[in-house]
Amino acid sequence: MRNEENPKATPHAVQRGRFRALLLANPNYFGNLKASPFKPVLQIASDTVYEEIGCVGFHPATNQLEAVVYVKQPTGYGGGVCSSGTPEYVRFYLSSDSGATWQDLGVTSFAAFDIPAGAKRLEYAVTLPINPAKTFCFINNLPLVRAILSWNSPPPSNDPAFIPVWGNVHDTHIQIEPRKWFLLDDVFKYAELKLSPELATAVDTAQQIAAAEPLTLNAAELQTLYKGKKVEPHRFALPEIQQFLSQPAVGVKTVFPGIDINLDGIIDQLFPDNGDTRYEQLECIGLNTNIDTMVGVIRVKLPNGYSGGPCTAGSTEYVAFWADFDENGTFETFLGTASVKTHDIQQIPKEGLEYAVSLPIDLTHRRRPCDAGATVVRIRAILSWQVAPPWWNPNYVPVWGNRQETLVHIPAGPAIPPGTVVPLMSILGGIPVSKIDPFTGLTTSDAVFALNNLPPDSLSRPCPFGGRVAVQGPQYVGYKYHVQVQRAGEITWTTVTTPLVVVNSFGVVSIHFPDGSGKFQFLPFQQNISNLLALWDTTGDDVWTVRLQIFDQLDNPVPGFALHRMQLDNTGPAAAIAIDTGIGNCGKFSAGDLLSGHFVARDAYFRAFSLSIKPPINPPGVGVPAPASGTSQTAAAPGDVWTLNTAGMQSCGYVIEVVVTDRAILNSSGSGHTSSASAGFCIE
Repeated sequence: MRNEENPKATPHAVQRGRFRALLLANPNYFGNLKASPFKPVLQIASDTVYEEIGCVGFHPATNQLEAVVYVKQPTGYGGGVCSSGTPEYVRFYLSSDSGATWQDLGVTSFAAFDIPAGAKRLEYAVTLPINPAKTFCFINNLPLVRAILSWNSPPPSNDPAFIPVWGNVHDTHIQIEPRKWFLLDDVFKYAELKLSPELATAVDTAQQIAAAEPLTLNAAELQTLYKGKKVEPHRFALPEIQQFLSQPAVGVKTVFPGIDINLDGIIDQLFPDNGDTRYEQLECIGLNTNIDTMVGVIRVKLPNGYSGGPCTAGSTEYVAFWADFDENGTFETFLGTASVKTHDIQQIPKEGLEYAVSLPIDLTHRRRPCDAGATVVRIRAILSWQVAPPWWNPNYVPVWGNRQETLVHIPAGPAIPPGTVVPLMSILGGIPVSKIDPFTGLTTSDAVFALNNLPPDSLSRPCPFGGRVAVQGPQYVGYKYHVQVQRAGEITWTTVTTPLVVVNSFGVVSIHFPDGSGKFQFLPFQQNISNLLALWDTTGDDVWTVRLQIFDQLDNPVPGFALHRMQLDNTGPAAAIAIDTGIGNCGKFSAGDLLSGHFVARDAYFRAFSLSIKPPINPPGVGVPAPASGTSQTAAAPGDVWTLNTAGMQSCGYVIEVVVTDRAILNSSGSGHTSSASAGFCIE
């Protein structure tokens, strides 16, 4: 792929290829760290020749932040699609005070590869669910979001001013959806009402009350609302006009009660050659390769023209997606339509607000093995306000909206022809099965979580599984299946029958139950967008095998099984600590005494330990035990030595605590078991 913006050879290719080694020798080799004792060797900061955040948007109803990243070059990403590629990290921050303070929301990532894709860039998307603070619908809630893209090195946490070497920083404003439920006490406080003593004892102010259902304003109400605000009739009355045009037998007065619409004056504007983007514009589209979801980011530009404020039903921005899988330019495959609600926002920032839509798509039959080369597909998306684009017309021109096209990369996988039923488990415990060693059942050194492409262990050590293991794989509608598990050394298979909590493409949750024999029906992809097949509640620390078998509706088995081994770990690490100085635990000491003791931090799959003094009432650097932390386990009991210089510590009763974590991927999320132990002492 020759970048349109930079068709020549890319600069600093040698340093990029040695990036990790250069940082290991000098963390400030590229001079992007503001405060560092290391001197820069080569000044590179916020270089966007290779990758760049194009857009950041938010879907208020699902609380999902989306970022679309442009990957611009054919090389420079660690290898082709048969390699692990290199990670592109995006960390998100949120500020409710115009950037004075920031809340770290977390980091996610995707893998980029060397892909010769012609003369166009590839566009990827990443998703991060958040839980923002919400308020009443009549209070503007328009926080600032910052996204930091950093290639091959995650942006550090709680550092919103971080400047990446390769990547960039992107700020935008978003709208948070109003609360749907309130505490009665919140209402009284906002209204500045104080209950009398009698009412205070009789009324439960902690009870929840529902917000009023948003009203949908008709054309007459909108005409009154927009009087003098330069919102055109064919804008605010578009749904009614479309209804009138599609139903010739219906009279004008029936469709437009209470207002006078001159259709002759606006008829030409209803059949445009190009969509009008004065109010909203689709700016980016990309594929989230972690969860097979198409993403679109829309910029809303004006304060009025969206069918009412946040206390109303507002209006709908539709984005329809098509794919040109046949590579003939016809965009023959309709992928689906996603939408997001928008409203009149009188205090809209001058650069507007950015919204996002996401559409889960089923790519099961579109993948091919990596040795067949990269699968690159052209995507077309059409934004249309209030009127969904017809599924059969990829050339549709909206009245309000626009069209975008891009190239996306479909990650490699087994080639499954359409109509073929092949038992497959794609993800176990949050990890792609290709990243689980088939012999040990542990994760491989290059393992990542399927959802966010982040490693389960920062040191690339093998990880076991524990708690609830989610089994995910392709859906074959019209067939059913069961998932069974077997402990190593046993001959009996146990059928997993835990009811499934599935999510549809609109974010609605439902429960899916097995039949009397423990078999589940495959669901249409739109009803189960995470491709969830089973939820296995594990026990013990043994090696188990997971098996998937498929059946037709008459319970006849489809030939073949999917089999994968998993090493379990449901036991927490060992933690112990003791004071050896003086009388030992619970002893009394004077400030300045040197304390010492032993501690144990051990596990078969050890992650890390930390030592700390509680309560944390001393100045920074005072009362810090040595070692304070580590990623290697201690010797067996009595363990390793710790020391504490008590000089400068305040007189108080303290405990020294050791916290130990292991590498178990618990409940398919990677939290790990945690154990702790403590010993008390006093400083007089």
